[in-house]
Amino acid sequence: MYRDDYILRMIRRLGQTIAYIAGLRKAGQYPLALMAADDAMRNALGVGSDALAARSDREILALIRFADRDGSWRELTAYVAAILHAEASIYQAQGDSQLVPPRALLALQLLLEAELADSGDAPLTGLDFTPPRAHLLELLHGYSLPARTRAALFQLYEREGAFAQAEDTLFELLAEAPGDAALLAAGSAFYARILALDDATLTAGGLPRPEAESALAELKS
Repeated sequence: MYRDDYILRMIRRLGQTIAYIAGLRKAGQYPLALMAADDAMRNALGVGSDALAARSDREILALIRFADRDGSWRELTAYVAAILHAEASIYQAQGDSQLVPPRALLALQLLLEAELADSGDAPLTGLDFTPPRAHLLELLHGYSLPARTRAALFQLYEREGAFAQAEDTLFELLAEAPGDAALLAAGSAFYARILALDDATLTAGGLPRPEAESALAELKS
């Protein structure tokens, strides 16, 4: 009970910080918003935003795991992603387009890692400060996502029932590596799983059974 109360208080505090940064951005106070984001990152991980943005998502996750003292690493990961997302949004508003993709990509990769690690815990989408994946992808429009990032998206789209998006992502990956045996096996397994579902579920996921069967035949040809 005490741990649950502590985490709820922590989540509320983190949400207030992100709301404060967002308020400064909406008011056009970009330098203050960036200063607040940098302070928030230092308080969370002991590293400034610019230094953190120069690291890989794996290095950042290691810092998050090190900072985690109560098993709330997924919430902390979402918070760090929210700070990076806020900074990317600020830089976009300022017209500093070259600074947007690195932060948006790191935020996306961190968020995907935390989402894939979900094992029945409360979904991160339930946190007020979790950055929306759709907006991160919008910030990254025209930017070529790394293959492993798209592979993570492929897994999450299927998990969420967004089968058409999963298929699109799969074929994007295959277009770049058409003979990749692991990708072909993953694709075949994907179609085997979803074709075991009922027609209504497939249609709701944007991939009616005839289309899924046709795509599987194409994959095997």
